[in-house]
Amino acid sequence: MSRDKKQIERMAELLRSGATMTSEHCPECDTPLFRVKGQLMCPKCNKPVVIVREGEEQSTIMTLSILGSLEKTLLLKLQKSDQELQEAEDPEKAREVGTLLNIWLEAIERLKRVQRSFS
Repeated sequence: MSRDKKQIERMAELLRSGATMTSEHCPECDTPLFRVKGQLMCPKCNKPVVIVREGEEQSTIMTLSILGSLEKTLLLKLQKSDQELQEAEDPEKAREVGTLLNIWLEAIERLKRVQRSFS
């Protein structure tokens, strides 16, 4: 199935679930944004989007950029730890990796709370 067709199906799925298409566009991919439970969402990037209006503080833009970068880093760490846990044969190594997984998950949860405070 082509990417365009998948994107259209995702948009239709959002509309069926009660989302509303807005006149705003994703700053990364220029796809129309949908409002889902008060949150703007990009169906192509499949992530929430925060629109910063002209005149808002530059620090807000920088903070959002840093939070987005941090989220990607944490997800990569989580993925790497998952792979290490799958490969761990030593119980001590598995325990260490499990501890790291817990740390990454807690950090992601806290990050999501901070991100919600900006929306």
